[in-house]
Amino acid sequence: MTLGWVVTGTIFQLLLAYFMFLLVVFGFSAIGSTHRPKPFDFVVLDSAIYSVPASCGLSALIVIGLFNADAGAFSYLWYALPLVVFAGYLLYVRIFIQRLHRAGG
Repeated sequence: MTLGWVVTGTIFQLLLAYFMFLLVVFGFSAIGSTHRPKPFDFVVLDSAIYSVPASCGLSALIVIGLFNADAGAFSYLWYALPLVVFAGYLLYVRIFIQRLHRAGG
């Protein structure tokens, strides 16, 4: 692992955190108008507002820690953690939140 790639990856993770926060917030808004969320769904969606961007910071901290421990290049795979967390959020929305059925074309 090189310091340049760790710094670059950390900067991109912080930018990704802002982007994911916006995706979750606007997605939450869209879900409220096109789906029928239950009270537990609101708990999951509310926690996703914090946990999805936090996973970006967590993955950056893990990679920095592994860099200090002289880990190998496979440590860069920790940068994919936010994508897995966001995919879980999308999967939850797709599977567990029921869409509204509207009449008409």
